[in-house]
Amino acid sequence: MRAGRWAGHAQRFCLAVLLCALVAGLAACGGRSADHPAVRAVRELLVLRRTDVRDARAYTRFFEDSALATALVEPGAVPTGTPRVPDWRDVYLSKAGSSTADVAVVWKPDEAFKDWPKVTVFSLSLVRDRWVVVDAREETSAPKPVDPERSK
Repeated sequence: MRAGRWAGHAQRFCLAVLLCALVAGLAACGGRSADHPAVRAVRELLVLRRTDVRDARAYTRFFEDSALATALVEPGAVPTGTPRVPDWRDVYLSKAGSSTADVAVVWKPDEAFKDWPKVTVFSLSLVRDRWVVVDAREETSAPKPVDPERSK
């Protein structure tokens, strides 16, 4: 009787592992763009800006020029703790090369950011094994996402 109980547990365990592997595989197939290190870098930068981090050292890894990191934390008229960017709807890879990438950010409408663009596209370069922001441009419409595996 005990052996039957263990066999049932083993079957449920194997089924759970199989389901987890299936879910992970489907997520990997559907979201490759989100896994690109340039997308992760922009998302991390946005979180710092949204939570109003005021330590320049937190931003230095996102820029080759440390002056840009310092500029992001300069005091302003906005009280500390106030988000510096609106919340975003989507962050994805819109262009990819071996050492360059464009990451599109589609912003959520927000009354506190009335003049904010609908989309910002960040251009990044691979510099010494890290993706750094080299430019950002405002767009009126979102560019198409790309799969980084197809652009190799």
